[in-house]
Amino acid sequence: MYFRIILMFLLALSQSLGEDYYKLLGLEKNADQKEIRQAFKKLAVTHHPDKNNDDPEAHDKFIKYTTAYEVLKDPELRKKYDLYGEEGLNDANKRHNYHSYSYYQNNFGIYDDDPQVVTLNTNDYDDNVINSEKIWIINFYSPMCSHCRHLAPIWRRVAKDLEGVVRIGAVNCEDDWNLCRRLGIQSYPTLLYYPKNSHHGVRYTQEKSYDTIVDFIFERLDVNIEQISKSKWNQLINGNLIDNKSILIFTCGKNRQCFTADERLKIAAIFENIIDTGIIDCDKINCGEILSSTTGAVFLSSEENDLWTPVIFNDIDDVEILVHEILQQLPEPQELTANDFKEIEERLGLEDSNDNGWLLCFYIGHATELDLQLKRLPSIIHDVNLGKLNCAKYSNLCGDLNINRYPMWGVLKSGGAFELSHGKSTINDVAKFAENAIKAENVWALSGDKILSILKRQRGNEVWFIDWYAPWCPPCIQFLPELRKASLEFDKSIIHFGTIDCTIHSSICRQYNIKSYPTAMLINGTVTSQFTMQKTASNVVEFINEAMNPTVFRLNADNYYQTLGRKKSKILWAVDYFAPWCGPCQQLTPHWTAVAKIMKILPNIKIASVDCQSDVNLCRSQGVNSYPNIRLYPMGSEGLNKAVIYEGARDSTSLMTWIGQYLPVKVKELNGETLGKKVLNSKKEIWLIDYYAPWCGHCQTLEPHFIIGAQLLEGIVRFGRLNCDNFRSECVNAGVRGYPTLILYLPKGKNGNSKRKDLHISATTAEQIKNEVFNVVNVNNKYRDEL
Repeated sequence: MYFRIILMFLLALSQSLGEDYYKLLGLEKNADQKEIRQAFKKLAVTHHPDKNNDDPEAHDKFIKYTTAYEVLKDPELRKKYDLYGEEGLNDANKRHNYHSYSYYQNNFGIYDDDPQVVTLNTNDYDDNVINSEKIWIINFYSPMCSHCRHLAPIWRRVAKDLEGVVRIGAVNCEDDWNLCRRLGIQSYPTLLYYPKNSHHGVRYTQEKSYDTIVDFIFERLDVNIEQISKSKWNQLINGNLIDNKSILIFTCGKNRQCFTADERLKIAAIFENIIDTGIIDCDKINCGEILSSTTGAVFLSSEENDLWTPVIFNDIDDVEILVHEILQQLPEPQELTANDFKEIEERLGLEDSNDNGWLLCFYIGHATELDLQLKRLPSIIHDVNLGKLNCAKYSNLCGDLNINRYPMWGVLKSGGAFELSHGKSTINDVAKFAENAIKAENVWALSGDKILSILKRQRGNEVWFIDWYAPWCPPCIQFLPELRKASLEFDKSIIHFGTIDCTIHSSICRQYNIKSYPTAMLINGTVTSQFTMQKTASNVVEFINEAMNPTVFRLNADNYYQTLGRKKSKILWAVDYFAPWCGPCQQLTPHWTAVAKIMKILPNIKIASVDCQSDVNLCRSQGVNSYPNIRLYPMGSEGLNKAVIYEGARDSTSLMTWIGQYLPVKVKELNGETLGKKVLNSKKEIWLIDYYAPWCGHCQTLEPHFIIGAQLLEGIVRFGRLNCDNFRSECVNAGVRGYPTLILYLPKGKNGNSKRKDLHISATTAEQIKNEVFNVVNVNNKYRDEL
């Protein structure tokens, strides 16, 4: 009977929420922006009315797909939909239109599959672009923009021809409008150029043609081609290399093919941080008998040979051929044995180890092309050791490391952690993985034994944040870099981060009832806390900090009646009754935590939560039958005698404003008359006035902080608000030029003759309001004494 009631409730709830947009597009609730776009594109090219003329319902069906996509791709609309369903969306937000079939077929996510163009988003933009040691130029575009589509083949050609010279990126502003808005992108396409180690992009304003863009880049290439003097030339050809570093020298002069200036810059940029480059004018300096008249370049290797000979490039006038030939001359990537791997792992695991991490390529068969790729990686990533390991020879080690495809890339990190890449094997993707993974020293790919020792509480007082994932799962791959980023915020002595590949450890995943990916949890001794928030680095950090140092009081069957059941009349409790599987509950979690953090400044306010999945009987006894269920137990009542149920918007500002209505010290709502009598003409009282407008978002955000400030300054300052939409002349006379404006009015004095002082307060939080007002009162000693 009970399950039948629940089923009927869920059915009614689903009907009230309207169309299930996730189900309509064939998505999971945790789908990322790229998955949403790809799912919609797949439906668009199959179900577009242009291709289904015989279906009279094709138009209406496609409107549903389009509406679902428009909502889910927009973070704010998606958030409202997740909280309130279709009813939470305004009709104005539902766009009942769509593009032609050819748009979805040819122009939807223009650069998604281009290996040379790095697609960037909010999560990885700063990490990859800001302060990079490589030059970046990035195309901010919209697939709906005809100029963007016209630029696309040019952009691809630039990316292909300048691979290894600069990093070529793209941001789809339809999918990532938050990032584009933050960077001030107002038209499409917009190109931003980032010099090396730059924090800010320079807007490209020239013609968007291939030649002009390439010329723009070459004019700004920051690479050094040394002018070789006669004495240095003689030194070099005698085998005396500077700092024992290989060097490529362009030998120029009459009839010599030493490439154009731009081609030399391109080659030098490709080999930056790998070899030095120089240029010599053989018409002015005798280049010697070793070079023929057709020699365009000579490579002088730092490798020690019994018979030292330069490598001479004759009759080569193609950049790609020369680059390939030079790569062939570079030292082979270090071939590691199983023993080498173990020794490096042990060395990195030592506390006093100064070794940098290792990027390793695991392969079978011939590694010729991989060798060339490994040789090019130092031009992109620095201070990383490179090596390769043949899994045909060392199959046991590769099996232990869960290597199951080839080639496969992994990193050994300082501290001894090991992690595998599950992304593409393009040079850009490998470099991106290596840079981020090696920095995240505290993220471990866990072995079966280590997993069991953690789960069976055999690792003492260690705290672990565990991510259960599957490599085939797109949200899992999206979450891994977020996990690495979050790990940088914590010391190893506080918490470790571990990943569990459920395709490898399937029996353990089944044993511990892992049914969806990614699943994340915090294991702290005997306490396991499920991570149910949106899977971003900031949310992981927030979750861990809250779990280890909670501001939200955790009520359960053991302490509920001893604490809330015995509530005193001077205490206010606000409680969130939730279920971990509930989507709106998950959306609420960070807002509820934010409320607790702000409200904790008031000792008589308690913010709490109850997990109704763990404590079913407790929630049932309180009549909780839907989630989240937010209740307030106000001051003036004791125990559970009185409860007020919240039914408003579930964001932190709305929640705090609601709680503020039940606080004892009230903020006086003023009008023109009371402002003059009570505030401007007061001889003794100090007033803090909030001049606001009802439509002002910042005013709404400040309101709960203002109410809390009134509690903190009870007996010292009186608080009031004036609506400037209704009393414009009073606000103008007060010098209000924007909303909200806080003005502190100090008393005239006992004789009433002195002019009343007014001071503008710049605070935006309750604590700032308290501190700033205290500073003013303490400086003005006479007011403090009178108080």
